[in-house]
Amino acid sequence: MKLLCTDLDRTLLPNGDEPECAMARPLLWQMLDTHGVSLAYVSGRDLDRVLDAIDEYELRQPDFIVADVGSSLYLPDTGGWINSEDWQRTIAIDWDGMTGDDIKQHLRGIDGLREQEASRQSLLKTSYYFALDADREALTDQVADRLEAVNVQAALVMSDDIENAVGLLDVLPRQANKSGAIRYVRSLLELAPADVLFAGDSGNDVAALVSAVSAVAVANADTDTQQAISHKSRLLGTEASTYQAVGGLKIAGDRSLNGNYASGIIEGLVHYQPAWRTYLLDDNWVAEALERYPPASLAVASKSA
Repeated sequence: MKLLCTDLDRTLLPNGDEPECAMARPLLWQMLDTHGVSLAYVSGRDLDRVLDAIDEYELRQPDFIVADVGSSLYLPDTGGWINSEDWQRTIAIDWDGMTGDDIKQHLRGIDGLREQEASRQSLLKTSYYFALDADREALTDQVADRLEAVNVQAALVMSDDIENAVGLLDVLPRQANKSGAIRYVRSLLELAPADVLFAGDSGNDVAALVSAVSAVAVANADTDTQQAISHKSRLLGTEASTYQAVGGLKIAGDRSLNGNYASGIIEGLVHYQPAWRTYLLDDNWVAEALERYPPASLAVASKSA
């Protein structure tokens, strides 16, 4: 495994309802160090909100940032990040020269859709809210019909914001999803699908979770997402490269990880790289991880880490 691509909210970030293991992120960072694994954050957030999350949660600095549900790819630049013009040109073809503002005009008046805030829109992403109990098939059919009428090839990505009790719809160029962006990064690094692990938890992660790359859905993924992963991986024949974390992974000191958030990412890594499990059972390796990356909580002494 040479590249970890992970969603942020409720995958790496413990901002869901389930508890986080205090040791999980320190152990994850140590595992990436030990094996020289590169890191990409793959998020529905825009760049500023990704950077805010890095600061707020004291995350490791990544090697790549895929933002706006895959419609933006940022590469490290002196003192900051630069948007990949090549990726923008690649995906812009699908919209036949249109921008997000043009897409809004064509979708204006669809009952049940409400535009998200301006800060959550971008040049090649148009985002909406809808009610959780809305007829999703009817909504997507209306959107698809209007876009096909103006020769726009789009990906329609629906997910749920459980915390705010609202549905999310992202309208993107067809290639501009998380799976497409990961494939592009993989090509830059000349990596095989088996060299990459993607971790996710929600609806806008499903396409990447059932793609050719190795993938793990963390244990706190919602039920609908888990069912969608199982169904689509069977249809696509990607079951061998799609794993769902369950918790209970043993680590040194007679403790275990619960499979939520970073714990689930670690579980995914050792699922595909079984030899790496020995490090988690090594008292010295675990102690070094906690010394280098002190946990935010003193709960590391708990029998359930």
